[in-house]
Amino acid sequence: MRIKVIGGGLSGSEAALQLADAGHEVDLYEMRPVVQTPAHKTGDFAELVCSNSFKGLALTSAHGLLKEELARMGSKLLPLAFESRVPAGESLAINREDFSSRVKQAIESRSNIRVINEEVSELDPQAWTLIATGPLTSETLAQKLFALIGSSRLFFFDSIAPVVMADSLEQEFLFTKNRWDKGEEPDFINVPLDKEQYYAFVEALVQADTVEPKPFEKKQLFEGCLPIEEMARRGPDTLRYGPMRPIGLHDPRTGKIPFAVIQLRTENRQKTLYNLVGFQTRLKWGTQKEILTSLPGLRTATFARFGAMHRNTFVDSPKILDGTLRIKGTNIFCAGQLTGAEGYTEALSTGLYAASCIHAALSGNNDFKWPEPSCIAALVSHLTSPNPDFQPMNFNFGLLPVNLTWKKKERKMLQIEACQQSWQGFQPMENSVVEKSLSI
Repeated sequence: MRIKVIGGGLSGSEAALQLADAGHEVDLYEMRPVVQTPAHKTGDFAELVCSNSFKGLALTSAHGLLKEELARMGSKLLPLAFESRVPAGESLAINREDFSSRVKQAIESRSNIRVINEEVSELDPQAWTLIATGPLTSETLAQKLFALIGSSRLFFFDSIAPVVMADSLEQEFLFTKNRWDKGEEPDFINVPLDKEQYYAFVEALVQADTVEPKPFEKKQLFEGCLPIEEMARRGPDTLRYGPMRPIGLHDPRTGKIPFAVIQLRTENRQKTLYNLVGFQTRLKWGTQKEILTSLPGLRTATFARFGAMHRNTFVDSPKILDGTLRIKGTNIFCAGQLTGAEGYTEALSTGLYAASCIHAALSGNNDFKWPEPSCIAALVSHLTSPNPDFQPMNFNFGLLPVNLTWKKKERKMLQIEACQQSWQGFQPMENSVVEKSLSI
């Protein structure tokens, strides 16, 4: 019996490798490059669109704990992300092209994965299938999916940050430094702004010429990835307490903390490309260039990519998915951002989770489930529990179980300990080749 995995992004690639290493025959469908999306640039597997960062690594952070769990549970793609890592302080940022190349090599090395480059236009409810098409699901497949589940389409609008060429920056106006001096050497370039420069910048954003959304789009922005111009309109200090917060960034030339800061994070090991951290935008390209190049340090900047906006599709998971991420009454499972699990690490997590549930079902293991205190079980519980106002969400400590007897100051560490204990003796994929823990 062959398992159909639709989508060669993060969750689909993770699931395909998991299922293949557990002994299953897999047909991996990826429509790119035959059919492209509004945001992807290539036909490569696991192409990252919005950012090159998988976020933090510290075990005391939600994403750090989630990554350690993924490593211990045998994630296939997380080790490849570390092999493609570029300097970014205590975060996991990667070289996008190198990462995609490694994922491609991993998939091609499995003889029981057959790659099919075509758009899927039909869904068989009884065929063992994983839909991991991500937020940019094709219109044809989306129509079939929503017809199957008898639900109206759900979506939100997401933005991409600009990328600049490193050698085009005015170095005399910049300083390299990690927040709180974390890391052995500085990985971020910082553009410091004084009070006058900051408020002039905010005013320019408020008055900027944007790609005007249609009336029905205006309330469909993802709160976790708002365009900078939208944040500016929410108040003059919103950006200064958001992506432009200067805390922990003393300018070594003055010894003082700037009024506000734009941080640039490297896109590749050569440090020739940098993206503007948290600067997702839907401004028209000419307007982006005009506003950003008005700032000292960026006045001569050459843009390798301008910011853009695209629509992300997701399903009403609490209504249509059961606790295994299976569409109720079918043999079709979902994973990745299509489920409302927002974020790269979350995509890997749901890909691994769905693969383990498919494997268990095909193995006749009807009692299979993930331990409740674990990060991934908590994430899936959020996705599938009743929620009348369901919206996409990143993994966070608020999703982990809490014992009411725990004191508030100790709660986070006790959640971490309970989570780590839940990993002991649990292996989600029987017969699978398990990668060594990364010991993050």
